[in-house]
Amino acid sequence: MVFGFGKKKKYEFSCSSVGMNCGFEVKNASSEQEVLEILKVHAKTAHGMKEIPSDVAEKIKQNIKKV
Repeated sequence: MVFGFGKKKKYEFSCSSVGMNCGFEVKNASSEQEVLEILKVHAKTAHGMKEIPSDVAEKIKQNIKKV
């Protein structure tokens, strides 16, 4: 028996899920790591953050959804 064959999990995240007043969302990422890479660029360009603080990164990881 093969479970989940042909149905890869995708990952989603929205800035608002960690309390940011921001409508940015990541959808259909192939991994949590891809979500984090996208967010590093977004945090720098949209929020002026040189890096994502570790406490915020943990909050982000807890709020990434598998769909």
